[in-house]
Amino acid sequence: MSRLLLILVLLFCIWLVIRWFVRTPPRNVIRALKRVGLAVLVLGIAFLAATGRLNWIAALAFAFLPLLRRGWVLLRYLPFLRGLYARHQAGKSQRPPASGQQSTVETRFLRMSLDHDSGDMDGEVLEGHYEGRFLSQMSREALLDLLNQCQTADDDSAALLAAYLDRHHDNWREQSEAHQQRTTSGSMSEEEARAILGVEPNATEEEIIQAHRRLMHKLHPDRGGSDYLAAKINLAKDCLIKTS
Repeated sequence: MSRLLLILVLLFCIWLVIRWFVRTPPRNVIRALKRVGLAVLVLGIAFLAATGRLNWIAALAFAFLPLLRRGWVLLRYLPFLRGLYARHQAGKSQRPPASGQQSTVETRFLRMSLDHDSGDMDGEVLEGHYEGRFLSQMSREALLDLLNQCQTADDDSAALLAAYLDRHHDNWREQSEAHQQRTTSGSMSEEEARAILGVEPNATEEEIIQAHRRLMHKLHPDRGGSDYLAAKINLAKDCLIKTS
């Protein structure tokens, strides 16, 4: 056990020395090696003198002289080795993002995510009638209605949603103009009306009225809502009651 611990400590010390060698400027490395070598030489001579083995110095000097010369030659390549290490680190920092990485952008109405590998874009609605729904699960009509809300209240959300529509829905701008004309003239699809009130396709007239009351209680202009939202809620109720 003690031998294993000694080996681990030795390996850790070697790792520290290598790390210091790579990160330290060449001049400082050479200066430190000279000092360490001088200290080892002095301590070795003192030890040999104390133990009466001083006559071994000459033999050891002749034996290690070629190695010392090679060591000084290797020190000349220190800047080259440091350059290789620097290029290796630079290459690592310029690698493409890891697989599965995503970017996320959040605005008032949307939290949009972009997958770096596939390029897929999707978003979650954070506010409004469609809160909690994902753009990929919404119809084009509902997306255009959400776009109208964003254009009224938050330009950043509108720009983000327009980018999503450009990617996933062709010719949406022409349909957006028609959608705005229908909204202005007071028309609304049943799907859009159900999405606004949050009711099921088989909802009764009483359920539609109750959903309308709950929304108006929260979003009425007198309670901090807007005239636009109140008008949409009223239009949704009228649309569903006519068809129920």
